[in-house]
Amino acid sequence: MLSFSKEWDTRPVRYGANQGPRDHLVGEVVPGFPGSWYGGTVREVRRIIFVSGKVIESALDQRWMTQRRTGRRSWEWKTTEALVPGDRVPLSLAAAYFGAEGQSREGYFVGAMLGDGGMTSCTPEFHGDPLDGAVQFMREFAAENECGVREIPQGTIVRLRFPFRLGHRNPLTDRLRHFSVWGQRCDEKQLPDQRLSDDFWVGCLSGLIDTDGCVRLRVNPKGTLHGSIEFATVSPVLARQVSDALMRFGIVNRLRVDKRLKKRGHTVNGYVVVSRRPIYIVEVSRAIALVRLAGMLDLRIGYKASRLKELVRAVGHVSPASSEMHGYDKAVALDRVKDVSSTGARPVYGVTVSPSGLFLVDGLVLGTG
Repeated sequence: MLSFSKEWDTRPVRYGANQGPRDHLVGEVVPGFPGSWYGGTVREVRRIIFVSGKVIESALDQRWMTQRRTGRRSWEWKTTEALVPGDRVPLSLAAAYFGAEGQSREGYFVGAMLGDGGMTSCTPEFHGDPLDGAVQFMREFAAENECGVREIPQGTIVRLRFPFRLGHRNPLTDRLRHFSVWGQRCDEKQLPDQRLSDDFWVGCLSGLIDTDGCVRLRVNPKGTLHGSIEFATVSPVLARQVSDALMRFGIVNRLRVDKRLKKRGHTVNGYVVVSRRPIYIVEVSRAIALVRLAGMLDLRIGYKASRLKELVRAVGHVSPASSEMHGYDKAVALDRVKDVSSTGARPVYGVTVSPSGLFLVDGLVLGTG
């Protein structure tokens, strides 16, 4: 389990002289083992939906670390039974545990193939604009792996096929098999469940956004320029994994679902819909998160890279709040409860952890009190 290395300062808020400074540090995220465990007890359960799109079901007596809604907004404990819409729960930005396998170019190849690739035929395929950087990358990556490229024009895009010598294994197919993505259908796509390097994940996110993502610039009624970086997919698993991967880099994001069913060729929020499945959209819109993500990504499609630079110029001056009201450790952000509903009685399981009594569930900070 992932826990924090120190207890958080949850002392009651007192005003006046000689109260002493409040400790805003949260410590580091460290791996640990449960101190005790119980399971199988039937209890009433509630389903908590957060603004980020995360969903957690827990028993009424599960304890949550929350931020006070008034006053100095220090940390305080609440039970599930006491949670209400608007409560703010800390979200870890420090769970950045990576392995050593995989390079950035391999990550981009996997991400782009998950976006605009075909991996269910005998030969890998990729579709894109013949003049953009993603297609050029695919040509170069195939050459690096001594694999042929056959280009088939289809209107304004080109269909790349990567054939190999008869009787020999296709090296690009082998790379996709190595990262466990070969053969995935569009609504079943998911990222590798392996201990891969941070370079691989940066490349993978770049490939996903270059293919199935967009960079938006908008002007609000007051004339302020702002925007977002978004990724859209019909695979709910892939959307959650992209959201989690971003969080591991400390990038706050929101997962939303567009369930409107459109006919082929129509658009939803700028995306061309080619099926009648719900679309899962991962959105990064906070200024600090946008700047951090832009500094990581290596986009190869020209207009997206240019728009990303323009977006950074528009929001790059924004700095995080640092007053006493909001001066908590930069290792955490705040997610907000959107809805709490009952799901009836079900078997529940619980743990205790040391040294802080706090642990991470889907990136959110929970505890045993």
